[in-house]
Amino acid sequence: MGKCKGKLIVLGSSITGIYFLLFSQFGVEKSIWMKSGTFQKAASGVMADILHFSRKLTGRYAESINKLLFVRNCGVNVSQTEDNEKNPGKFSPLFPFVDGNCTIIPRDGYGTPNLTVVTAYWNLGTFQKGSIGNLHFSTNTYFQWATVFQYLVNPLVVYTDSKEFKVLMETLRSEHVQNTKIFLTNRTEFWPFQLTDKIQSVFDQPGYPKYSPNTVKPEYSAAQHAKYAVVAESVRKQIFNTSFYAWLDVGYFRDIVDRKEFFILDIPPEFDSKRISFNRVSDQPMSLEPFTIFRDNIVWVGGGFFVASGDVILQFDQLYHKAVLHYLDLKLMNSDQQVLYSMYSVRGRETLKPEVELQLFIPTGDGNVWFYLGYLCRKEVVVLKS
Repeated sequence: MGKCKGKLIVLGSSITGIYFLLFSQFGVEKSIWMKSGTFQKAASGVMADILHFSRKLTGRYAESINKLLFVRNCGVNVSQTEDNEKNPGKFSPLFPFVDGNCTIIPRDGYGTPNLTVVTAYWNLGTFQKGSIGNLHFSTNTYFQWATVFQYLVNPLVVYTDSKEFKVLMETLRSEHVQNTKIFLTNRTEFWPFQLTDKIQSVFDQPGYPKYSPNTVKPEYSAAQHAKYAVVAESVRKQIFNTSFYAWLDVGYFRDIVDRKEFFILDIPPEFDSKRISFNRVSDQPMSLEPFTIFRDNIVWVGGGFFVASGDVILQFDQLYHKAVLHYLDLKLMNSDQQVLYSMYSVRGRETLKPEVELQLFIPTGDGNVWFYLGYLCRKEVVVLKS
């Protein structure tokens, strides 16, 4: 009994000593703890010695120390971003990264969120983005944006028809092999790409408005619809067996590609597990007719990031598929954002009777409204290397 007490006293003393040295060595004040960069620098000096000593001293209790360490204030500073969706060339600040606890995650995966991130890249070549100006997105554009996935800690599922993109993602995820799955596939395996001829016939109607690439390139429209199909496929495959799933556009975090910090994506605050969470982009009347929504390219919610439980994803995919076919029959098509708005308009509810509701997250502050929800869910972490 005395030996047991002695071990507990030593363990408690070592943990207390770590906290004391963290606070005294690095000048931590009040409740503001070390930023991730500070910890990383510390980990190569005094902190490395402390952790090594603690592991040696406490043996199998060593991991308890890692699990007790947390940092705060790991946020991204307000910076500038290009709002490519509405005002090409106009700059507006990003939403500041939401303050909160950032976990220090050992390499064994402790602390990894119960959320699988799904993304896809389909090689559509170079195309014009927006009907105003000379903005073009190319393969190189997406390859550059994809570098942020090197620092994503979540389980990740990737779908692509590009061998080059597969190789790139394998390289970027070389430190996350165990929680990464990349599928090199023919995109026509997914139902949206089987509809490109029908989509083209809608765009070919005399007088149908041209909003590049939404109503110009049928493959682009199909790629937007395919988000829901590939996330649902990931749920069915149960690759990582998580409770929650999120879609993340390859270019969603385009404004911080140079920020080389590990991060996780977690469910947002006050998350409703019975709904699918989206970012509201603009306050729109739900009385608007789908005809106007599609032809005037009107956006209500953004499709760059969404999150839901696996069961809700499967329900929503069926509903969304039904909606796309319905609007194609009406000779209407655009991106997924117009489909979503139309589905939940008064007319859409009457026709489609959606059984899955959206949980809308309304941007606050002066940031770019297109990216609010993703930054709300993004938390930087420190990953301890074994």
